[in-house]
Amino acid sequence: MGFYDVDFGVLVRTIVPVRLRNNIMLAWLAVLVSPVVWLYNLFKANRDDHLYDLSHNSQVCYLRAALNDLFDPVSRGILIEDGPFKDPLYLYLVPESKPLWLGLVSEEGTTSYPDPEVLYMDSETALLGISFIVKVPVVVAGGSGYDVLRLRALVDHYRLPGRKNYSVVTY
Repeated sequence: MGFYDVDFGVLVRTIVPVRLRNNIMLAWLAVLVSPVVWLYNLFKANRDDHLYDLSHNSQVCYLRAALNDLFDPVSRGILIEDGPFKDPLYLYLVPESKPLWLGLVSEEGTTSYPDPEVLYMDSETALLGISFIVKVPVVVAGGSGYDVLRLRALVDHYRLPGRKNYSVVTY
């Protein structure tokens, strides 16, 4: 029994003096205590929801767990992947003496040099618009409990503020 667990039926029976404990008195006190029991049940449900929210954060494993808990509790097939990313090309310094051939794409395969490398700007090597991808199985997407707006709301609740662009895809 935890700190917030209260049994109001037992509490009412133990507080009433022995000579006043009859069925009519206990029923009348149960009716008087029923609004308090209703508020107590709301408090317990709200407390459990808040404890669940506090135990999950924006890490990928917790976000995936929260999505699977709500939409796919049986097979837990919802996945989260990183968005597309191009690795930047490192240009070597002159003292390093590691030449890098920056030829034309049309010259590919026509010379003894390795195939040409493409230079990208800093904006092109960053994440390409989508920060992460939420992959939902087709079985879950076709189910009655699946709602794209609820899924997006849950992702928006847990995601980092800097991760604005994401995609929801079925597989």
